[in-house]
Order: sequence, then structure tokens, then C-alpha cells
Amino acid sequence: MLTTLAKLKRVMQISAEDTSMDENLLLLIASASQSIENHCKRSFRKQRYTERMSGQSSLYLNLRNYPIHQVEEIRAGQILDSYEDIGDGRLYRKQGWPIGEHNISVTYTGGYVLPGDATESEPRTLPESIELACLLYIQMLGRNPGTKSERVGDISVTYSDDSQALPAPVSALLTPYVGRWV
Repeated sequence: MLTTLAKLKRVMQISAEDTSMDENLLLLIASASQSIENHCKRSFRKQRYTERMSGQSSLYLNLRNYPIHQVEEIRAGQILDSYEDIGDGRLYRKQGWPIGEHNISVTYTGGYVLPGDATESEPRTLPESIELACLLYIQMLGRNPGTKSERVGDISVTYSDDSQALPAPVSALLTPYVGRWV
């Protein structure tokens, strides 16, 4: 999850000792985290991934769950080597990648150390703006979810039709982390 229960409680000014809403808050954190990952077309947790992709006439291979910490293996019928990790999930190979349909398999460790997974030896690396986007989204979900506008006199409510979109402030915080090539 992209934030912790303790952090959400501090932001929402809920006492740490008050556990009456913990189950609901954890559900909101999980839902907001999943929505953000869906929006960004990637996973943020640092873990081992295996991606299958199609080789194209390019010197670059773009992995989804960057930053890349270690490439374990790249296969295209045989193990491929002589490549370079050039950052942002991009692998460069001077001779190019074998062309074919879903012919390349890459096993690697990538992603960020999430706030709830951080330890003293491996501190959190998730950018603050992603956690802030999650916290902000949770707060927005708690306030009239789906309501675009309200009016009290003569009672009028307009519901938002963008059920697939994240709110603009949340989306703006996430823009640098949206999968650019997937």
C-alpha cells in the first residue's frame, strides 16, 4: 500500500489509539493504492517481476516497474547479455533486441520500498508525491464521493461522470510516474 494507517490517521487528525475506523481506513488505503497503480499502469512495490514483451526494431527495452535494482535474466530463446540499464526502466542493447511476438522475457527486481515495507536497513524510497497523491485521494473519497457540485437552496446535486479518472490534483501529482511506454 502506498501509505500507512498511522500516516493516514495523522493526516486525518485521528488519534493513534482510536481503532474504531481502522478496518475502513485500511480498505480506503488499499483501494486508493490500487486506483493509483491502475492509473500509472504499473506497480510501485519493490519486488521481483517477470515481464513478457515483444521485441521490436529498437535498441531499447522498456520495463514497467522501475526503478530497476537488478536484472536477473533476459531470455529470447536463449539468455541475452551485453545490455545496459540506462535508468527509468530502460535497457539499451547496442545490437538491438530480437524481433518477435512476446519473444522476450525479463526477470528483474524493480520498484520502490513502500512506507509500510521500510526497515532500518532498507528505508522507504517511494517518492513523497506518490504517497501524498494517495492521502489526498483518500480524503477526496471521504468527501461526497462522485459528487461534482451541490446546492442547498432547492436541493440540487450533480454527479461526476468521470468514474475512470482520478481527481485532477491527484492525477497531477502522479504525472511523472505514469507508464510512458506501456
